[in-house]
Amino acid sequence: MPEMFGPLRHRLLTAGIAPRHARRYVAELRDHAADLADEELAAGLAPAEAHSRALARLGTADDLVRAMVARGDFRSWGARAPWAVYGLGSMLGVAMTYGLAIAAVAAIVETHRPTPDARPVLPDWFDSAFATITYVHGLVLPLALAAVFAWMATRQRMAALWPSVAVLIVGIIGGSGTLDFIRPADPHGIMELEIRFALATPWPGLNDCLRHIAINLLLTLAPYIAWHFWQKAVAECGGDDDALIRS
Repeated sequence: MPEMFGPLRHRLLTAGIAPRHARRYVAELRDHAADLADEELAAGLAPAEAHSRALARLGTADDLVRAMVARGDFRSWGARAPWAVYGLGSMLGVAMTYGLAIAAVAAIVETHRPTPDARPVLPDWFDSAFATITYVHGLVLPLALAAVFAWMATRQRMAALWPSVAVLIVGIIGGSGTLDFIRPADPHGIMELEIRFALATPWPGLNDCLRHIAINLLLTLAPYIAWHFWQKAVAECGGDDDALIRS
């Protein structure tokens, strides 16, 4: 009876049911159908007819989906409030990437103070470390964050709109910021860490940021859109893509 339960799970996910609830519901239905089939086999029916009768007793796919959707508490937050999960969530995620980069630079600076009130003595490798942090912040972290949103949307069979918005926000805002560490000419001056956005005047580091944005979107948005339409085509053809996507 596997031909029924794969498409049923896909329909549940598409209807907004959280993956864990859809997985458990389908597993329970599968077990119940097996029990019903055993009853029919014990009554003397042939295996094919017993399985057919068991599915008929279980109910139609429409009825089974409708019963689950009627329980609103089984819906995922991505389906209930996609603007919050994929809109506000992506902006919060980008803010966290900036926070991580700032925290990494601050940690290097603070650990190189001879005493709590002394001026930091930066190590020789600071410039290389700062360049690495800037690279990770502008490219690696946005790629990882966008991949998380794309994976969430694929796992929950979300419509493409809000996940695409999330990937765009992460790719553009995450890739357009640059970190600039300023060492004062005065030995007793204050060191500064600035965050500048290349998409705002005076366009600091615009070429590098545009390259980061392009890489971010090519490696996240383009594959996600292609994957989304591939899933849709598989579903319309009556296939089951659960063998390729395990949630």
